[in-house]
Amino acid sequence: MKIGARVVKTGIAVSLTMYLCKLMSLEPAFFGAVSAVVNMQPSIFLTFKTAKDQILIHLIGVGTGLLFGLLAGGTPFVMGIVSVLLILVYIKLGLKNGISMGIVAAVFVMGSNQEFFLSHAMNRTGVIFIGLFSAMLVNLLLWPPRYNRQLKENLQQANQGAVAYFCQAVVEYVKLENDEPSLDPAEKDRVHGLNREVRTLINLSVRESDIPMAANLKQSQWLNLAGRLASYNEALTEKADRIYDLLPARLTRRHAAGDPPISEEFRAILAILGSSAETINRVNGKLRSVVIEGRGVESEVISEEYWERLTVAIEQWQIKLTGSYYVHALIEAAVTANEIKWAAREGKLLLQEANKELG
Repeated sequence: MKIGARVVKTGIAVSLTMYLCKLMSLEPAFFGAVSAVVNMQPSIFLTFKTAKDQILIHLIGVGTGLLFGLLAGGTPFVMGIVSVLLILVYIKLGLKNGISMGIVAAVFVMGSNQEFFLSHAMNRTGVIFIGLFSAMLVNLLLWPPRYNRQLKENLQQANQGAVAYFCQAVVEYVKLENDEPSLDPAEKDRVHGLNREVRTLINLSVRESDIPMAANLKQSQWLNLAGRLASYNEALTEKADRIYDLLPARLTRRHAAGDPPISEEFRAILAILGSSAETINRVNGKLRSVVIEGRGVESEVISEEYWERLTVAIEQWQIKLTGSYYVHALIEAAVTANEIKWAAREGKLLLQEANKELG
């Protein structure tokens, strides 16, 4: 089992909180540890972003607990009233994420010994804030999260997976005659999962770059480019899904028609479509070199020569078309060709823009 930096930092924050509470004779220290755990954030950005909210949440909770504890005592009925009141206040202030911690803080303070309520309540208030500030301090100073390296690794895997998945969909379309298409649900889930992971990492990286001490123009440019490559991967995966969706209906139609032989003219169309995998693989290899590795590569010209050859092949095949069976085949070929055209064209455009921005 891998232990991440956040797990270790949580343990350090708990230890620091317990030590400080003992040093300052504040009890019960365990609640300070709870406060430290709850307030540990996964990124520096979120630490800064939530600091103001967390402090306000605790101040309102503790202040309300002190006020009602002094005026009405810490009875179960009063605690219930305070809980309802705090929920309404937090919702009104847009602090919904802190409702639980705020209520716990208030109840914790109200549970102080009534005979020495004020001194005990202030003691408990100190415990709460020591846990809060210990978590913030540890998160800022120790192993601040850096998502760029992980993002690059996942972005590369996502692009390789999306390209392989798309090209395999084209291969399945080209080779399909009378055999069942080779569909791998696990691979489909893996590629979609990689895309989701990349999108999450991009959002986290963008947040981190919003921190003044970490922001710079080049980083912002790269993240923008990474986001566009991620969008390309997502679209490529969706287009592969659409090609795969054609295959079962195509096979059913062939069986219903008695599995007629594929004409030489249509085989020529399939061969042209199948040859596109080489172009898409080559273009995306260059894309990874520029975006992931930062190496300059030669851009590729967007040419219509490939599609001109395909047009000629379709025109030669159309002469022999008769009946709805062949019309369906033409529509499917056109859909597949359009997806391939998009994949090649958008990949080349992105490559040109990547070379221009990072060159």
